[in-house]
Amino acid sequence: MKNLIKRRIGDMSLGLRRRRRVLSYLLGFFLPIGQMSHAGAAGATLSNFATSITSESMAVVWMAKERGFFQKYGLDVQTIQMPRSALTVTALIAGEIDAAIIGPGHLLNAATSGADVVGVANFVQRLDYRFIGRSEIKKPEDLRGKRVAISGPGAVSHVVALLALQNLGLDPNREKITFLTIPGTEMNRRIALESMSVDASALNGAVGDLYASRGYSMLFNFKGSGISLAQTALATSRRMIAAKPQVVEGYLKAFIEAIAYILEPANKAVVTRVIASNLRLELPAAEEAYQAVVNSYDRIPYPNVEGIRSLQSILVQVNPKLSTVRAETVVDGGLISRLEASGFIKGLYKKP
Repeated sequence: MKNLIKRRIGDMSLGLRRRRRVLSYLLGFFLPIGQMSHAGAAGATLSNFATSITSESMAVVWMAKERGFFQKYGLDVQTIQMPRSALTVTALIAGEIDAAIIGPGHLLNAATSGADVVGVANFVQRLDYRFIGRSEIKKPEDLRGKRVAISGPGAVSHVVALLALQNLGLDPNREKITFLTIPGTEMNRRIALESMSVDASALNGAVGDLYASRGYSMLFNFKGSGISLAQTALATSRRMIAAKPQVVEGYLKAFIEAIAYILEPANKAVVTRVIASNLRLELPAAEEAYQAVVNSYDRIPYPNVEGIRSLQSILVQVNPKLSTVRAETVVDGGLISRLEASGFIKGLYKKP
């Protein structure tokens, strides 16, 4: 009996320790993205938001903060940079954050366990990645037996790598290509590539071009390939939508107005500056990143069920459990549909 009690106490302690670890991330262990929002602004609802993504696709978040769109729509947002999307999803499920931007593959992974996670917007559909290898890897065959860095199973970096290998005519299993998880942001995969800990990885747009200019091999360029894929999803929970619909709507309005601001040519200088600052890019890489962002965003970022299905068909190769998930259950386009019907989105594009 004493041993049983000890085991139960141990199990409880382990659960508490795990929860505290999640909370430690949320309470500031990780650096916020860009500039922190001002806490306690009068009349604004405090809200925790997280992501692990650090590529130019995050411009919608950077601009929403830069231009004060969160505050405009009643939110005082604490934005937290997570080390990986899996932890972001864990925090979302636990109710420690209200919303997050994640790769849509994580929506599918969460659904296999019945978790309450849903995508309410999808900001990027067009792929603007480069599959980059070390300089000595000159042709696809050189990848046999090599290591490809991904940020985690089901992450966008994983899906893009699978697509690149598919387009290069390589079967990862047949060619004994290993996917090596490098937790954290794209920066960590770049460091692994530079230190020769891995042989290849998918890098976003302008950063991939920068590495190619430094002598790394451009094994596959998705730019102009016509390949599209659901990516960069705004996720929350159905519990959150029911309990605090105004908060979720506030996020959507802020991000949709940020897209309108980004797509306005007159704002190019400001948008380029913000992208350059967050990605630590210099010209002309910053301008290339700006063009990639402008070409990536849709005015109305509906979550795309067909895009989720396409993603599912790729990921099911590495996680057969995903075949049990119905794609339409992991997204909810109702909030954006109502915003469009109200005239809110159309109004953002009217010239004064």
